[in-house]
Amino acid sequence: CASASTPIAAAMVLKGLSPGAALVFLLAGPATNAATMTVVAKQLGKAAMIVYVAAIAVSSLAIGWLTNRLYFGMDIDITDWAGQAGHGTDSPFYIISATVLLLLLARNYLPQAKGKNSDCGCEQPPGGG
Repeated sequence: CASASTPIAAAMVLKGLSPGAALVFLLAGPATNAATMTVVAKQLGKAAMIVYVAAIAVSSLAIGWLTNRLYFGMDIDITDWAGQAGHGTDSPFYIISATVLLLLLARNYLPQAKGKNSDCGCEQPPGGG
């Protein structure tokens, strides 16, 4: 859940959303999705689910408020340093990583070696067993 929410929260902060509100979005979103709520309700009961949601709401709002106070108190403007971040794709690390990824993907489509069982990758006994 959080892997999809992080870029959304970052974009919202760069558009003017406070860092505390973005943190509340990141904390409360994945913790209160339908799958989590269903599991909590089935395993612990509806009363525990209500306590769970209340705890998530109160704690995420408190942490978001504290985050905003911290940013304000330290006079930090997140758009200043986030806007200056660069992304270099010509680095040797990126080129090597991309090459390794492409080789691993290509390996998946190559025909299986003779004498290997395609289901488990183990050697077949003599006679085809």
